[in-house]
Amino acid sequence: MNIQKAAFEKFVAPNVGFKHPLCYVSPGQNSRETLLGIYQWYRILSPTIIGKMNKIVYDEKDHILLLDMSQIFHIRFSPFTPVWSNLLIRVTLEEKDGLYYISFQEDFYHTEEFAQLLVPMLARVILFAKSGISVASNLYASIAQTLLGYWRPVPIPSNGLYERKFQ
Repeated sequence: MNIQKAAFEKFVAPNVGFKHPLCYVSPGQNSRETLLGIYQWYRILSPTIIGKMNKIVYDEKDHILLLDMSQIFHIRFSPFTPVWSNLLIRVTLEEKDGLYYISFQEDFYHTEEFAQLLVPMLARVILFAKSGISVASNLYASIAQTLLGYWRPVPIPSNGLYERKFQ
């Protein structure tokens, strides 16, 4: 854990913020220590975390990193076989004396991807429910358009919107 603490002190701003589906650290005094505690707890929960970086996008103007990654986070003593989950991490950097430090991190998971980390079988149930909600949304839209006269899309001419050349 000394390596982890040294990395935090070297790369993470003292007033870092963190947003995750299960926890939140408000940016402020000693927030780096709070976030370090969360990462230490992650390591205790899952002694072997495997990560794979799929894509990195850097917005140079705003100093924002978007990290598209996959990970295996297998909870210690879990009876379930570990599976890969996908997530998007948004890291905001701040510059100080020519160096960049992590000032805010946000972790984004789809509901079923997050469920895969904890109880993998729930992912299929969640996807089934989300598919059902998609069908219901289309049904409700059709009813609202037909019976109540709410917004109805109009046909697009044969030389549709997306066939134009943009300058």
